[in-house]
Amino acid sequence: MSTQEKNLTSDIAHIITLTPEQIKRIEENRLKALALREKQKQKELNNSTSKTEQKDIQGTTTNNGDNTEEKKLRPMKKFQNYAEYDFSKMKDTRGGFLLEEENANSKKRKWEPPEPEIDALEPSISIDPAENPKCKECNSLELDNLFRKTFKVNICKKCKGEYPEKYSLITKTEAKEDYLLTDAELKDVEILPHLSKPNPHKTTWNNMMLFLREQVEEFAFKKWGSEEGLDQEYERREDLRRRTRTETLEQNRRKVHKHEFGEVEEDTETGVTTQCCKTCGLRIEAAVAGFLIIFCVELSSFSMALLLESSIAPVEIR
Repeated sequence: MSTQEKNLTSDIAHIITLTPEQIKRIEENRLKALALREKQKQKELNNSTSKTEQKDIQGTTTNNGDNTEEKKLRPMKKFQNYAEYDFSKMKDTRGGFLLEEENANSKKRKWEPPEPEIDALEPSISIDPAENPKCKECNSLELDNLFRKTFKVNICKKCKGEYPEKYSLITKTEAKEDYLLTDAELKDVEILPHLSKPNPHKTTWNNMMLFLREQVEEFAFKKWGSEEGLDQEYERREDLRRRTRTETLEQNRRKVHKHEFGEVEEDTETGVTTQCCKTCGLRIEAAVAGFLIIFCVELSSFSMALLLESSIAPVEIR
């Protein structure tokens, strides 16, 4: 205990009269506080030294770990001549000739939402009524956007249902058969625009092509001169198809040949009797010719009996 502290305690004792027990308790508390301070300093010192030791230990352990990994990854003797590549880190240089320059804004563009097509949007309504497109039948402003975009026709949905003879859709087969148009004409979008839809009969088939009836009729009448010209061409083709069908049937009927055998002739050397057809000159033995005639007669009678049985319907008896 220093002299200053002793003087301070004596002065306090003179000012405040303390009992011996109180003075003893104050001294014990002071000593406890000093001991606690020393203990905290020692603890801080120990913590700093332990951190430095842990860093040294970690460094040594990582080095040892690398050594162990090197020992584990050491290749076998028979695979020492093979090189190991990490394909996740490799870059395809395309032989060094076709390098694609990466655009800095490519990732940004990828995540941006796609901009809507201008043609897919409905036309905006102008303040001036004269500038707004109107329905060609009822002058309505509520147009069918699909017909406007595909067929360039201003028509509303109501009029489209009321006039099916003009604004109904027909298939490619109907346009070819009814209006006598060719594939080249139907595939030309500038002449006849069409609407493509998935085939309802089978998804693997080609898309179904739908045409506007008014446009198909207009082009067909222009091609054949008039509606009467289209009808005449249709009748001409039907007559030609009918005549070719009858000619082929007549030719097939003429191809059927029935043999007419003459008298029996006997060969003096061999003694074989033969018969010759008067029309085609076919020569067969007489016994075979008779068998053929009998077989044909029996076959015709049998077929006639079957025909009669099939024509007579059975009668149910109740």
